[in-house]
Amino acid sequence: MNDNETRDENPSGVGDPVTTMPASPGLVTTFETLLKAPLTLVAAVLKGEDSGKIMRNLIVTAIACLTVFGAIVGTYSMGTQLWAAPLKITLGMLAAGLICLPSLYIFACLNGLDIKFSSAAGVLFATICMTALLLLGFTPVVWIFSQSTESLAFMGALALVFWLISAYFGFGVIFKTAEHLGLERRSHLTVWTGIFVLVVLQMTTSLRPIVGESDQFLSGEKKFFLSHWSEQLQEEARTRSMRLPEQAEVLPRN
Repeated sequence: MNDNETRDENPSGVGDPVTTMPASPGLVTTFETLLKAPLTLVAAVLKGEDSGKIMRNLIVTAIACLTVFGAIVGTYSMGTQLWAAPLKITLGMLAAGLICLPSLYIFACLNGLDIKFSSAAGVLFATICMTALLLLGFTPVVWIFSQSTESLAFMGALALVFWLISAYFGFGVIFKTAEHLGLERRSHLTVWTGIFVLVVLQMTTSLRPIVGESDQFLSGEKKFFLSHWSEQLQEEARTRSMRLPEQAEVLPRN
């Protein structure tokens, strides 16, 4: 079989030719294609080839990866957080995607892309799935620190840094799709990525606690995520200052 039989023509003439996605792809084939050749998966979604099955596989993969990542985050506090953290992380990420889907479609159209709403949804699910797969890869590191540190602020910052790294590569799916479709200006899509990040960060505060312990499943208090982070850092600083005299008392004296 030669290249002409295994590759589709790139209609935009931009980037490398896109290989053909296998018919009726399974779960493993879907996420492997997303990792190794994201444009192949996106091209299938844009053409409507098994797009329903591909999107279903992306959602299932994302839910599974986010659940595992959340469970590992929950091992920091144990108890109810073993099920509450994965539930909140998974629902929060999917909810953020649904909240930002209309704006993604509008911004893509304003940026000059000829794309259907269903295709925009497929690209967004691919972005979330890519992010979730990368988070899954970070779970061993998260588990090590969850078992070896007592700093709530550090654990929260670690999870946030890993999410930002994962989201950066996840957004690559959107920009590669835009390039594949011949888009030269990225201004509107860049703004959208900033909006999506803000929504997810606020979601982590709205669904708190995710890392720490609490008697309540959800906090009913409305709060901006920067204010919440500031309060958590101040609380941890006060806790450390109170522990210093206690630690000094138990130190052996010469």
